[in-house]
Amino acid sequence: MAKTMPGTAPVPVALRVGGAFMALALVLLLFGVLSLVSDGWMVPYGVSPRFLLIVAAAALAGAFVTTSTEHRGSPAQVIGLVAALALVIASRFVSAQAIGHMAQYWLFLYAVAALLCALVIRRSLIPKD
Repeated sequence: MAKTMPGTAPVPVALRVGGAFMALALVLLLFGVLSLVSDGWMVPYGVSPRFLLIVAAAALAGAFVTTSTEHRGSPAQVIGLVAALALVIASRFVSAQAIGHMAQYWLFLYAVAALLCALVIRRSLIPKD
């Protein structure tokens, strides 16, 4: 059994994974809207190492973000959030040159898929009568 700090309860894995998918959906939607505003409609989106690092950082942050004010931070949570911050900082030093392209609408479709995954996973936590 995993050790927990006094006064804290372990966060279920499904809640962490659901949070990661929720953050992923928000970041993909944000990148889609920014691409739509800056480049125009249906312009191919360039996937770069910078984009991939930010998406990974968002998933990490979503998995380890505090969900309640009564929840005290754990060492794993601090390490996860520091790793997410390190990925965002590292993204500023990697190439912004595209390593591939995808149609712009895929950003929105992936965001919707991630949101659906988050809702289904979080729904699994609701006790069944």
